[in-house]
Amino acid sequence: MVTTIERDGNDLFAYRWGELFFKNPKTLFVVRSLALGLFVYALVYGFIHPEADENHFTTAVFWSFFWPFFMFLSLPTLGAYFCSICPLAFVGKKIIHRPGKALPVPKFLKNPYISLGVVLGVYWGLFYAFPAVFAEPVAVALFYTLFTLLAFTYYFLFKEMGYCATICPISAIRNAFSRIAFMWLGSYESACATCHTYECAKACEFGQSPFNFNKNNSMGDCTLCMDCANACAAIGYKAKGFGFSLSRPIRKARSVDVWTYILLFAFMTLTLKLKLDYNPAPLGAYLPWMWVTHGLEKLFPRSPLDFEALLTLLTATAWSLWLVYVGFKKASDALGIVMSRLFVEAGYAYAPLALVSSVGVACVSFFTRYFHNVVNGFIQAFHLPFHTLAPLATPDAPWLRVFGVFDYIAVGWTLLLLWRRIALAAPESPRHARRVAFVWLSLLPLSYMLLCLKDFL
Repeated sequence: MVTTIERDGNDLFAYRWGELFFKNPKTLFVVRSLALGLFVYALVYGFIHPEADENHFTTAVFWSFFWPFFMFLSLPTLGAYFCSICPLAFVGKKIIHRPGKALPVPKFLKNPYISLGVVLGVYWGLFYAFPAVFAEPVAVALFYTLFTLLAFTYYFLFKEMGYCATICPISAIRNAFSRIAFMWLGSYESACATCHTYECAKACEFGQSPFNFNKNNSMGDCTLCMDCANACAAIGYKAKGFGFSLSRPIRKARSVDVWTYILLFAFMTLTLKLKLDYNPAPLGAYLPWMWVTHGLEKLFPRSPLDFEALLTLLTATAWSLWLVYVGFKKASDALGIVMSRLFVEAGYAYAPLALVSSVGVACVSFFTRYFHNVVNGFIQAFHLPFHTLAPLATPDAPWLRVFGVFDYIAVGWTLLLLWRRIALAAPESPRHARRVAFVWLSLLPLSYMLLCLKDFL
């Protein structure tokens, strides 16, 4: 264990404010307690005031504050900082230290695809299918209460923080998208070379080995709880640039990360692009999924299902999966390597396409929905002496189109990474073969770029 170390200039722990805010246990306890209090209050308020017209707070906290903060603000910058202050993990660390014997997490529950399935099916799937239902505060409160009970049961039964790594719907997203983050938790290898006590790993409730993060070019299931940093001074939290790990070899590359990029691109970015920009346009009358939507709405006029959202989602997902399959099949044939290997190695290039492209949507939503929803919700719930706010902008405000630049940043960054990661996957392949593979693997980002051109026509 190291107690003092000379830190690099890009290490936030080298500065008193950085150590105080991101590492100090007392500061973290206060922030986590505030997050827990807000979480519980929002749930209780949702049950006490179940109707949307009398409660803007519960839906604002969960749909306009917690989720956007995690997905669009903290992940691309700080990494998994949201998990560091997560109310469920905060309480879970107390539960796992209960008296008595806990069970090891069953092997079948350690499958990372469970978390991906939960966030796609239970979260996004239900949200698209029943938007009117989840606009009701009581439904939102019940939804998150059930997840809370599941988490606490999991913490009580099993060792370590198994829920956070396997069942939590944020787990798959956290691991996959933290690679884009500007910040990186790692260790000073000069100090670790002579270490034999591994205090950082012993302190980790998630079973991680922080001294291997740099070597593996992966932080695994790290939630930035900072227990390791408080156990050993050799742990640093460094600014290394956006997505620096994506252009380097990844020792423990996982196919689930690539599927997370592809499917979340389909579920979030592409579905919302079609739903918001194409379905309401004059062109929408000629789109096949809109034909089917109108037919189903006539057959089932009282159905609670949102047929338009569901069919748009299915179309976006089918289109994405088809382009990915064709692209990787043709690219692997051109390179002469196994498709599964190319998928894992080159697929990480789709990370910006999935996350950066969604930043523009989040920015537009901030001005049209998020900001005034959150402010008005807090005014209502805490009886603050302020007037309610109107939206900062209407959805048709011309200046909002400037946020479309994130789409082109996402596509451009993805194309650059594709070329780099193809070379990492097949270094012995001829240059012309890599060019052919690049063209095929570019089908998904280029097709999305063509859809984005509508904004400038």
